[in-house]
Parts: sequence; structure tokens; C-alpha cells
Amino acid sequence: MSQSCPLHTHSTKVAKASNVSPLHPSGSTTMKVAPLSVFVNWSESTRLQEGEELEFDAFEAIALNAALDNPLGGYDKTEVTVKFEGGHEHRCRIDLGCGGNEAGFADHCFRILEYAQSLKASEPHHWYFTNPQGKELIALLKSYRLSRQKVASMRQVIFEKVRLAKEHQDAEKQAKLAQQKAAHDLCIQQQKEFQDSLCVPEWAQSVIVARFTEYDEVQSDPYADYHQCSTTRTIILAWSKHQRRLFPELRKACLNHEDTAFLHDKTQSEEHRENYSMGKGSYLTNKGYCRCGWEVQKVFFWGNTNKAALVPMGELTHSTCS
Repeated sequence: MSQSCPLHTHSTKVAKASNVSPLHPSGSTTMKVAPLSVFVNWSESTRLQEGEELEFDAFEAIALNAALDNPLGGYDKTEVTVKFEGGHEHRCRIDLGCGGNEAGFADHCFRILEYAQSLKASEPHHWYFTNPQGKELIALLKSYRLSRQKVASMRQVIFEKVRLAKEHQDAEKQAKLAQQKAAHDLCIQQQKEFQDSLCVPEWAQSVIVARFTEYDEVQSDPYADYHQCSTTRTIILAWSKHQRRLFPELRKACLNHEDTAFLHDKTQSEEHRENYSMGKGSYLTNKGYCRCGWEVQKVFFWGNTNKAALVPMGELTHSTCS
């Protein structure tokens, strides 16, 4: 259970060596001070409540679990005040997470010390070694009695958690890819079977096709301004003896199916002429069409001997199945 304790303010001078701790209540210059409790100022983790105070080991255990909540990235920012023997307090922000983030206060301290040690040769003039506050911070962290063995165990737990999470993520990704490939192969097979079943007239030079397109909420990402539309219905309305772009012919073909018959009415449809580079050509749509809705257009065979291969898979009407 959390308990409230009064907060004390303590200031200290810079330690003279790594094994010197002027903070120890006995006045010893060789004994390090141990953390007693942790007061949570605030936290993004739901495991820690603002204003609660925990024994140090209890906090470290909860912090580890909070870090394990983020095995594939991200972290929960947490500000704490750690209380030590003799009334000393250390206030800091720790980032609870995996993949190079922190698993608790002890891990936070050792990561700073390890980073400072790595900079000694490469950056001897770093802030840690030249600035009074930087040198005081390093000396202060060295004066805390923290267990490297416990931190090493925590890091190993995190390593295993990340490994298992990545394996699970890779397995899900492979399963999804296999599912997509199977669906694609099935679509190719169905397309081939459909095209083999077609009886395209020898005189046909094009085919009039109606497509119904809907907004794809699954594939779209509005936050990235990416919007995807998917064709959910395709209807083969009629064969055509020519390749001219005639809207009266498109409107007449719409009468061959009850769902597109309304497009025959000029008051309920719109004509689009995009016969230019990067344009979609001439096509007929419902009123208010904007990427989604009904679209009727010719697909040209261009003298191709295998005309069926150019016909998209879809529903046949009475005029195309005979």
C-alpha cells in the first residue's frame, strides 16, 4: 500500500572520489547511501499512480513491469523523487521501456554512468567532465548503493521479452504475407477460370464495364493523408463493335443491369472527359462522384487476339453471357 511521507530538501557537495559518500548518515566517507522509497510525481504508465509512495524494491518491480509493457518500442515517461538514507532526495525523469530505455531508477543511474564512461576516451570535454553540475551528477550517482546484479537481471528479462515479442511479430507478419499470397493466388486462379469461360464475340473491339468503388477504411491512414479506395463490384455490361467514346452507348449499356440502370438518366449521372496524359479517359459516373461510387467505362481490346484476357472478372449480364 502506498504511503505519504514528508519531502525533504537536501544539498550536497561534490564527492572527491567514486567510493566517497558525504551523504551517509554516519558521516562515513567510504559507505554509500541506500535508497529507501520512491515518490511518484507523475507517470504515463497506468501501473503507477501520481502521488503514491512505494518502498524502493516495490517500485523497481512495478517499473520493470511498466517497461515490459513496451517491448516493441515506445516508453512511459515517469518523474519520481527517490528518498535515501539521511534525508537525501533525488528527483529525475525515467523512461520506462525496452530497447535501450530504462527499467527503473537503478537502471537509469547505471545507464548514465555507463554512458559517461564510454565518453571518457572519445569526448573528454563532454559536459559530464567539464561542467560542475555534470561532475556533481556523476559523483552523486556513484555514491548510491545500487545493485548491478539486479539491474543485469532486469535487463536480461527485458532482452527475453523483446526477443519473444519480435519473434511473435515476425510470425504474425509471415502469416499475414502467406494469407495475402494465398488470396492473391486464388484471385489469379478465379480470374483465369472466369476468362476461360467467356465467349467474346469476334466482332467485339471493346467491352463496357461498370465498377463500384468504396472507401477502404482498413487500408487508409487519414493521419498520414493517405486515402485508399477499393473496387467491390464489377459488372460486364455489354460488348461494343467499335472503340469510339460515346456516352449514349455507355448510358444504353447501363440498362442491362438493375443496379446501373439509373445512370441512363442524365439527371442522375455525370460525364467525364479526361482524354489527356494521366487522365482516365471518358467515363460515366453517378452524381457527386469523387473516387467512390459507380463508374462506367470502355475497356479496349486494341486488336489483341486474346480478348478475354483483357476483360476484368465480374458479373455478367444477359447481353454478355450469351
